[in-house]
Amino acid sequence: MNLEELLKSNRPPKKDEITDEDLTKLFVKYKGLLKQWERDKAFSAATHENIRIAYAKLDELVEARTAELRKTNEQLQQEITERRKVEEALRESERRYRLLTENAKDVIWTVDMNMRPTYMSPSITRLLGYSVEEAMVLPMEAVYAPASFETAMKVLAEELAIENMEQKDLYRSRTLELELNRKDGSMVPVEVKFSFIRGPDGRPVEILAIARDITERKRAEEALRENEEKLQRMFESATDGIVVTDLSGNIMEMNEAAVHLYGSDSKGKLIGQSAFEFIAERDRVRVMEILESAKEDGQIRRNVEITFLTEDGREYFAEVSSALLRDAAGNSAGFIAIFRDITERKQVEDQIKQTAKQWRTTFDSITDLVSICGKDFRLIRVNKAFADVVKMKPEELIGKPCYEIFHGTNEPVLSCPYKKTIKTKKPAMAEFFEPHLGIHLEVAISPIFDEKGEVVASVHVTRDITERKKMEEQLIVTDRLAAIGKMASGIAHELNNPLTGIIGFSDLLLAKDIPDDIAEDLVVINREAKRTVQIMRSLLTFARKHPEERQPVDINNIIQEVIVLRAYEQKVNNIKVNTQFAPDLPEIMANGFQLQQVFLNIIVNAEDFMIEAHGRGTITITTERLDGIIQVSFADDGPGIAEKNLGHLFNPFFTTKEVGKGTGLGLSISHGIITAHGGRIYAESELGKGATFIVQFPISTADSRGIKNEES
Repeated sequence: MNLEELLKSNRPPKKDEITDEDLTKLFVKYKGLLKQWERDKAFSAATHENIRIAYAKLDELVEARTAELRKTNEQLQQEITERRKVEEALRESERRYRLLTENAKDVIWTVDMNMRPTYMSPSITRLLGYSVEEAMVLPMEAVYAPASFETAMKVLAEELAIENMEQKDLYRSRTLELELNRKDGSMVPVEVKFSFIRGPDGRPVEILAIARDITERKRAEEALRENEEKLQRMFESATDGIVVTDLSGNIMEMNEAAVHLYGSDSKGKLIGQSAFEFIAERDRVRVMEILESAKEDGQIRRNVEITFLTEDGREYFAEVSSALLRDAAGNSAGFIAIFRDITERKQVEDQIKQTAKQWRTTFDSITDLVSICGKDFRLIRVNKAFADVVKMKPEELIGKPCYEIFHGTNEPVLSCPYKKTIKTKKPAMAEFFEPHLGIHLEVAISPIFDEKGEVVASVHVTRDITERKKMEEQLIVTDRLAAIGKMASGIAHELNNPLTGIIGFSDLLLAKDIPDDIAEDLVVINREAKRTVQIMRSLLTFARKHPEERQPVDINNIIQEVIVLRAYEQKVNNIKVNTQFAPDLPEIMANGFQLQQVFLNIIVNAEDFMIEAHGRGTITITTERLDGIIQVSFADDGPGIAEKNLGHLFNPFFTTKEVGKGTGLGLSISHGIITAHGGRIYAESELGKGATFIVQFPISTADSRGIKNEES
């Protein structure tokens, strides 16, 4: 459509339908018409309207084109601005990359596809000793060591071969460890990264190489390799077993010592097995708990004693130290355990413990008071007898001064034998009565010397000699009684003569015819003289030394003889004796004099306690025949015996009498006599209701000469 047709169509023109030339022509044409119209006002109204419309359309077309040109101009200005930014960024990037390459520690160079250098970074001087200018003219085979150059060319050929493949990685690179020649003739190990620089069509046009000096790394790797070799030698030559496991306890590595400790001949058979299979079942739970706690806190567990098993099931003891292993990220990866066979050590320890236990048992079994004191008089060790005497526990005594324990003083007493030992460096002994403890003591001191010969401690053996002292007193009393017995024997003989005369003459006078009142007096004189003779005869019998043999005796007669001996004492002290003797008791084989001593001791004790309690008393003596035994009981109405004392009555030197009124030996001797006769002696009592002593003899001890024995 031409311009004329477009104007007649009464529609706005489309873009590209009107050119700038058409607009110019139209503008000139209608400008001319307008001027003509103004000159010639003969145009019709219709012509004038057409011109106005055409002019309006022309303005629209001009405005639209102007807007389009303005927009195009703005786009062009924006493109110019963006291009300037890109060019500036490229210049900045180039500047930065140049700074990086020129200041990089690594050497950066490029070569064309014919291996001719196209760029070399200044760091080449530091790496190889060449200036950039020198390096740029060097052929690559002179830069690389021969073997390294061959390797680099081979890799380059492989990469170029890959370029012919349909699918290829445009950013592919290869890293090699090579050696480069330095200007001074030496070589330097480097890590070189190769990649292609590509042209617009994507084809390689240059080769980029970045070389890094790895001398220090190589040295570190070599040192690491040497350390690894040393560790491996140590690992394999260690006498302790070393095992590495995963977190589940499966064996990953172990040394030969561990293989040997497991009782195996092959490491290969053990790798992969669970380490728990070689731990005694009773210890497995404990080991699992230890490993779980190690996972949580990461701490090393040292010197844990565990019972292990060999392949054939033999048990042995091992001391184990274990630690948690971590990977490069710090995550738990497994465990390493070092263990040592301590079976022999355990046996030695057990022997030492047993020896120590035996020594301690022996030490505590010694009835003497044994203690070890330091030079400062403080107790280092005491035995059980020592602790029992002072009524304390052994551990409570350690560190306390011995004089405080024994004497209740704040410093050693003047008579302390240890002071003498420290001064003379010789053993010492002393004997003294200690009021603080109420016992007699005999102390023997033996010094302990250091390597210089100085006294640093001492062994004290303290013996409670209270019983010995009592025995000595008893011996004195016994000796005195023996003397009295001899004297009584002489007196008895002296008295027998006048008594015989009194009895004889009184018998003669009674045979005569005398007044009744005189006769009554003579009867009394005669009877009492005869009783005195009987008493003297019994006294002589008791005091006389008797043979040890046994013969048939009548228990009732022996008791009656004792009663005769005590008749006077009992009369003056208001003691009444009731007897209930069984008439059919068989005789028994016994030492009558020993039994007389037993019965006398029981009666005298009963008298003493009744007199002390209420100045009088009654003793009931009963003999009876029971099932297979003859039983004699002595019951009194004295104060009785406390229950806590009943079990100690027959112990040597035990007495409830006041000091000086008893030795504590009578009942002990009586117990020995009755036991030797195959019998039994014991006491029954309730405090405040008197006491009963019971003596039993088996009827089997009865005389076999025609005497009926119920057990026969």
